[in-house]
Amino acid sequence: MATRCFGRPRAQVFGIVVEGANVCTLARPRPHERAYNTLSLRKANPVVRPHTNHSAHSSVTARAGSPPQSRKHLSPRTGEQLLAEKLETAASVVRSNVVPNEVAVQRALNICEDLARSFLNPTESLGTPPRLEKTPTTNLLSLDEQSRAPIVPSPTETLSRRSPKEYTADNISSTAYTIVTDPKVFITPALLATYVYIQSILGRPESFPQIFDLYASKPIPQLGRVPIEYKEANPERASSAVPLVLVHSALTAAIEVKDLPLCFNIIDTSVCATAYKRSKVLRRALLPFSGLALTPAAAYVLADQLAQYQHSMDHQMATNMAFLGIVAYVGFTATIGVVAIATANDQMDRITWAMGTPLRERWLREEERALVDRVAGAWGFQDENKRGEEEGGEWEALREWALMRGMVLDKPELMEGME
Repeated sequence: MATRCFGRPRAQVFGIVVEGANVCTLARPRPHERAYNTLSLRKANPVVRPHTNHSAHSSVTARAGSPPQSRKHLSPRTGEQLLAEKLETAASVVRSNVVPNEVAVQRALNICEDLARSFLNPTESLGTPPRLEKTPTTNLLSLDEQSRAPIVPSPTETLSRRSPKEYTADNISSTAYTIVTDPKVFITPALLATYVYIQSILGRPESFPQIFDLYASKPIPQLGRVPIEYKEANPERASSAVPLVLVHSALTAAIEVKDLPLCFNIIDTSVCATAYKRSKVLRRALLPFSGLALTPAAAYVLADQLAQYQHSMDHQMATNMAFLGIVAYVGFTATIGVVAIATANDQMDRITWAMGTPLRERWLREEERALVDRVAGAWGFQDENKRGEEEGGEWEALREWALMRGMVLDKPELMEGME
């Protein structure tokens, strides 16, 4: 915007007479500059000034009335460019010829996690009303609303509206999958937990069975070796077991997308594996069995001390009788406790064990039964009065799948009102 300055010994500005002042007049601004000029002139110095340098005054006034040169207009593709840059940074951790350490891989997965939480809403999409509970009343109301709807969007329009979000989710999911499945990356429990969380909030649980299998059987890269050397992993050792909390998270994501075969594969590659069973024995049965193995020695020492408090029989005979009594008491009590724990069914909802299943197998596979019970509860009716009325291909597949593994779906004698 042009300015014009002239000197006048006496001037009148807004009714005020100014002696010996330099007066600068501003040209009429353009329509798109009026808003900015109003704000700039409020912050600028007054137009009427005492005697100052003419060139300096002209430059100051020009700066006050000109639009800013440093303002940057954001491009509509800035978000996509930022997403691409961050994903490129995350994927660069596996593009080198050396084995990345766990900290670098964790940092790359954290970038994917931050992007997933920033660009996507894991609960509900924008502009979508909350889901109502499926009842006969809501079903009738939905049919009435559909009959009154004058315009129904076409599938192409719906796909175009969802395509940016789906595209973002696919890019983040594929980047995280590429990082974890790279041969140079050793999958630790922390990395597995981050990956499961990323794919769960993205709604992409299809890769969980493969990742669980890689967690147990993926070759281990050796650090500091050029070229890279790999060590074979033992998928049956206890340390290769998938943590149970991650299995529940993965199964929850599969249930949300209503993928029954995926639920079966998650259960097969996690709690049905030999590594998980060995891990359970070491974590929960090692201490009780160790105490049971030390019981005879502790019982003999205690019996020898008790034999000293009697004088009616020989000391060795009294020791033997006390020893047998202590061992019998501990053995019978422990047997009753094991039977009570293995036959407890209070935690069972719709999936129970078939007749003749050994107690050892029941205890060892309890987590498997609990996960199948969750799947049955998600696919069946929530109303207890309607249980047993389910039908359909998926429900029959679930029944047969449970029956092949020694489980019964909706055992009649355990259902409500069928005692």
